[in-house]
Amino acid sequence: MIVKKVKSLIRKSLNKIGFYRKWQLKKNTLNFEFIYLLLFAQKNKNIKIVQIGANHGMDLLNKFNNDNRNKISYIGIEPQEVPFNQLKQTYKGFKNFNLIKECVGKKGKNNFFYLNKNYEEYCKKNNIDFLYNGYGGNSLIKENISKRLINNNLNPDTYISNYEIEVNPLYDVLKKHNLDCEHYKNIDLLQIDTEGYDDETIYNSNLEFFKPKYINFEYHNLSKNKLENLIKFLNEKSYECIKYKPNDCLAVLRE
Repeated sequence: MIVKKVKSLIRKSLNKIGFYRKWQLKKNTLNFEFIYLLLFAQKNKNIKIVQIGANHGMDLLNKFNNDNRNKISYIGIEPQEVPFNQLKQTYKGFKNFNLIKECVGKKGKNNFFYLNKNYEEYCKKNNIDFLYNGYGGNSLIKENISKRLINNNLNPDTYISNYEIEVNPLYDVLKKHNLDCEHYKNIDLLQIDTEGYDDETIYNSNLEFFKPKYINFEYHNLSKNKLENLIKFLNEKSYECIKYKPNDCLAVLRE
């Protein structure tokens, strides 16, 4: 049922601009991320993307951003120093790409939990790429990092440290960095990957102002209760939700 909904959504989007043929969808979708296809259907205009939890930028949006770099207004938000510096290198020289070192969520001070130097040493000893495996799971939610470590027979108390971080809603973050919030009304894609904090990130993304057409987020780190509450919230904001991968959910604004 979910697969049929996803294919139907792709079909309708591509049909609007005349690119869809039934055999193409069956033959070619495996070569592209689902999100790539949705954004591809918007290629007749300047595409507005806001990515929260952009990490180092080598992710599901990277190919689309590279293929269409001159047709995109992009904001990439990442709170961690090392992946943020990598993100700047990933999109160095890209016009209309704004990169911000901030944390989006409920306004106030919060603890940010991260895998520390002990884990970095563990990665070196076990030939694990710390840049790609050590930063991606860091979060405002300690339990999610702890679970990953416990699953690998590692003691969370040894490998997790934290620091205090300032957290702000999306609108406030853009204003703080002198970005035109009006320009980012009617966002094409709000992409969120905040490792179990996705619900709070969405609650504080000022949906009624920005009105993103698509919201793509990870749900596998959310408890059943948190996910149900989030989907109820999105439904009330006129979004239909599809879990199209074991980890990912797409919310689509009703027309």
